[in-house]
Amino acid sequence: MKLLFTDEDEAKIYTGHIHAVCFFTGDNEAEIKITDCVRPGAGKIEAFAARAKKKLSQKGIIGLSFIAEGGSEVENCMKRSKKMRLSRIEYMFRMSPDEKRQAEEGAELLLTDVTEDGEEITVVHSAEKDVFTAKLRPYNGGMYIYGVEVREDMRHKGYGTKYMKSICYAFRNKPLYLQVGSPNTVACRLYRHTGFETETELCYYVL
Repeated sequence: MKLLFTDEDEAKIYTGHIHAVCFFTGDNEAEIKITDCVRPGAGKIEAFAARAKKKLSQKGIIGLSFIAEGGSEVENCMKRSKKMRLSRIEYMFRMSPDEKRQAEEGAELLLTDVTEDGEEITVVHSAEKDVFTAKLRPYNGGMYIYGVEVREDMRHKGYGTKYMKSICYAFRNKPLYLQVGSPNTVACRLYRHTGFETETELCYYVL
């Protein structure tokens, strides 16, 4: 098994039959997404997971998840495995570019470009003080939205939809992405109401 670091927080893993990408998500946590597998099988996936876990444990990684797209051959193998269990499901939402996209009246945004952890990101604040914040970073030819937050005493009043529509308007020339856990029904409803569509279901398994 070869572990080749491509970035500070990302590496590629190669075996004879399986290729994967490893994302280091914390000081001692990582996620592995299998990108290619020759003739997938539950035993093959289990063996790969065990070897990856052993190799990464030598680097201090103790929390490890394995990601597969819902319904894919790899995910079906993980589902059949007696050694792996599903820990959570997340949805990747996407919105296509659209010149005709509109913003709601009065939903003015303040956009600031900054460098955070060596990465160029855009920090978004609502013109109304502290009502809404979010962050965006380049992703897959577009922008990935994360860190969305509405001030606690202003929630359930339409501000989330109002300002998300303004973000979508500000970046109407780019595809937009965001990811949310399936139990977070409030956020899922907000993003769908804003116009996002589910692109991929991501299943997280642990060994």
